[in-house]
Amino acid sequence: MGERWIAVIGSPRRGKNTELLTDYIIRGLNEKNIDVEKYYLDSKNIATCYGCEYCIKAGTCNIQDDITKIIEQMKIVDGYIFASPSYNYNMTAQMKALLDRTFCLNDYSNGWRSRLSTNKKAIIVGTCKGKTHEFMGYTVEGIMKTLSELGVKIIDVIEYYNTKHIPVADNDGIREDILVRVRNNREI
Repeated sequence: MGERWIAVIGSPRRGKNTELLTDYIIRGLNEKNIDVEKYYLDSKNIATCYGCEYCIKAGTCNIQDDITKIIEQMKIVDGYIFASPSYNYNMTAQMKALLDRTFCLNDYSNGWRSRLSTNKKAIIVGTCKGKTHEFMGYTVEGIMKTLSELGVKIIDVIEYYNTKHIPVADNDGIREDILVRVRNNREI
């Protein structure tokens, strides 16, 4: 395979809306010779950020848990898929915990710069039961802001609404729509 990506799934519901959309993206990336490793945050030992500021001086997080491996992978892979359903107008608690812990990827030793190498890219996925964008709340925006601040280029955002009435599994056209988006994305 060529590039390597990781997919981070913030949904605790395996095989449902958020993971299905992520799998469609992965299929499209695989067609482009990109290998993708999936991480399920619901099955991880995750500690939340303590705000200890150890990472500001050390460059790494003081907490050693399953998030540590994901952050290390973020440093070496070429791209990311970050996917979360909207829970009460925001990303899941697991996704928020991960993104808070990426603060260690900021380098303040001489002003500010990202500890990630340049040319990282990401596709963001958000799902919600509500029928319109307003029901997504801050889910996608929060993920995008955190990654953008680290210098990651957001190359696509996929939002899927109304999962209560039209689950991804019941949407016959969405898989092909996602595959076409990935195939036609010139930044991949």
